[in-house]
Amino acid sequence: MPSKNPKIQKALKDGVITKKQYDKLAPKLLLGIAKKGDAKGGIKEKRKKPSGKVGRPKKGSKVEIVE
Repeated sequence: MPSKNPKIQKALKDGVITKKQYDKLAPKLLLGIAKKGDAKGGIKEKRKKPSGKVGRPKKGSKVEIVE
């Protein structure tokens, strides 16, 4: 479903959304992907616990977010 929306057109040109996404997805979904920032659908971040801790972090625990 090609869209005439300038934000979607710019996101396609910049590589934020893929041609396949542009052809198949609805305009509202494409705007959401463009807003997130990358073609895979989200901004990638790594969560790193403070040193000295073992295992995976519990929900709500203190972690550094490295982008």
